[in-house]
Amino acid sequence: MKKQILVAWVIVFISILPVFAQARQANDKCEEKSMSGDKVKEEIWVLEEAYFASLYKADYEALLSLVHSQFLGWPSSVAQPVDKEGSARFMKQLVPKPTACTLKIEREGIRILGEVALTQYIIHVSDPATGKTQLTRITHTWVKDGGRWQLLGGMSY
Repeated sequence: MKKQILVAWVIVFISILPVFAQARQANDKCEEKSMSGDKVKEEIWVLEEAYFASLYKADYEALLSLVHSQFLGWPSSVAQPVDKEGSARFMKQLVPKPTACTLKIEREGIRILGEVALTQYIIHVSDPATGKTQLTRITHTWVKDGGRWQLLGGMSY
């Protein structure tokens, strides 16, 4: 009788072993996906920093290379949303020449869904000439198009 119970336990153990192996593989895949997700998130944050660094350097060519052709944004000081051309005009009025300022992005949130990324943050722009710091809340939507991330939309407050 003891021998039969032992054989039964061995059979049960052997039969559930593949289940544990599959669970381990699924867990490994989740960890890989999480690590690649973190890589994408960091890539987006680097683009956010590059966007504002280009703006305050008055490097409009570099800035606009980050902006999608179908861009739609709504800066807080503008009465209605603007497209890519309107955004370019707005930026040139906002920062007509390179400005020596310090930028800090306070990351509040990011979500990635396939080829779309949504960021929310507070940007701190400190002007050493005046000693003042301006804070603005930003939401940006990025889309991966043609193998590269581009800014599709945004709103500031």
